Amino acid sequence: MILRTTTDMLSQLQKNFDLLYRIQQDRVSYRELIEFLFGETPPADHNFLRYDYAPFIVKVVRYGRDEGSAPVFSVIIPTYNRRDLLMQTLGAIFQQKGISRQDFEVIVVDNGSRDGTEEAIADFARHTEGTEIICAQLNKNYGADLARNVGVLQSRGRFFAFTDDDCLVPEDWLSEFKEELEGDPEIAGVGGFKKPKSTRERLDIYHRFLMWGHFHDPHIRTKDGSGLNRCGLTANVCYRRDVFEKLGGFNLYFKRIGFQEFKTRAHKSGIKLLYEPKMVEHFAYFNFGAHVLKLFPQSVNRYLLHKLYPDVWPNPSFLYFLKRAVRDIRSVFTSGAKPPLFSKSFADIVGFSFLSVITNFFLWFGKYWVVAFG
Repeated sequence: MILRTTTDMLSQLQKNFDLLYRIQQDRVSYRELIEFLFGETPPADHNFLRYDYAPFIVKVVRYGRDEGSAPVFSVIIPTYNRRDLLMQTLGAIFQQKGISRQDFEVIVVDNGSRDGTEEAIADFARHTEGTEIICAQLNKNYGADLARNVGVLQSRGRFFAFTDDDCLVPEDWLSEFKEELEGDPEIAGVGGFKKPKSTRERLDIYHRFLMWGHFHDPHIRTKDGSGLNRCGLTANVCYRRDVFEKLGGFNLYFKRIGFQEFKTRAHKSGIKLLYEPKMVEHFAYFNFGAHVLKLFPQSVNRYLLHKLYPDVWPNPSFLYFLKRAVRDIRSVFTSGAKPPLFSKSFADIVGFSFLSVITNFFLWFGKYWVVAFG
């Protein structure tokens, strides 16, 4: 028995080293990576709405209205252990103006929370009238994009509006989506971005650094099918149901930047999106460990993007990220102050330069952590 166990361990170790070598040589396929990471073959047509989610779902509970005509919107929110922030998110959604509560349903997909989220949603629903609230309970945390697909499959709305459990949407969020989508049949989706709001007294440097990178270039209204279009961030986006279903939903194998894969699929399908620089407020607080831990799955996702779309996403090589780090550091020294994100103080210049190096290093090195996730 001991000899067999040792042999199996050595065999697995050899497979891991072989995979690492082929990643270094960029000679591994997307299918091989998914089979290694998830133990299954990915769908050839990238349609993740035909995936069997039944084994992941514990139960689906519907509160309030459950009959009549289909609503205009299905608001879909994945959540995991953020009960208090989620309640603020729901509160903001139910303060919408310019649209009645009968025109939207809210679908919360709980990724196996253990903080009383289920009870909090039930209590919120009991004190809220006029809108159907659906809570789908999953047996563990499978990632936000898998949860979003589950929400879509429970929905009835013409439009899918996505936000996150740590965001506050503005009071005209749904009414503006409706105006844009009904006013221009050429666009398949419309979205904006997010502005940071700390859960503490002030924004931490990691949060400020990440947001500074996003706001380094101006956010302008853009309508096209380009991959450069900022529309698609799942904290603040809305899609037409028929187009979303045709594209096949979100890629459940992506744990951090799945919206980039979906947007690339839309771009290659010739679909036009509208970026409207309207912001939701995003609550967050990072420390160094949390910042680095977010980079590892993101780096694996970047490599999957490259393997899926090599003509769009370059190989995330060491040289590629070295050039990015140099570019970012140059931007630190040349850009003006952007309060409250970047004060251009000595501390911010040193801190942002350090984070530029660290972030780009881990985004490169992290792709070799495929073996750790398998």
